[in-house]
Amino acid sequence: MTADRLSVDLPGLDSLASNLTSIRSAMNATRSTLENYRGQMGSPEIEDALGDFEHGWSDGRKKIDDNANKLATMASESAEALRQVDSNLDAELVRASQPADEGGRGD
Repeated sequence: MTADRLSVDLPGLDSLASNLTSIRSAMNATRSTLENYRGQMGSPEIEDALGDFEHGWSDGRKKIDDNANKLATMASESAEALRQVDSNLDAELVRASQPADEGGRGD
């Protein structure tokens, strides 16, 4: 990026939003994942300990989920807004470059 240019990685923002959404989904599926393996983890004590951990971590998971959701929304909305600004600027530049009798300013 040069000093007089603004550059934003729009696909990167889209990817960030998508990755955060995937992380949220995987994180929120821990209970069902544990349930899918019930009886296959070696002992009831291990299952109980994992269940206790999963239950106790729900408050922290909720905070992480809320923040990840907000960040994913901001990234997605920012990318869309920047695309719209870019499109508007492009249209204005095209219009301004046309002769006055074709709808341009005639500069």
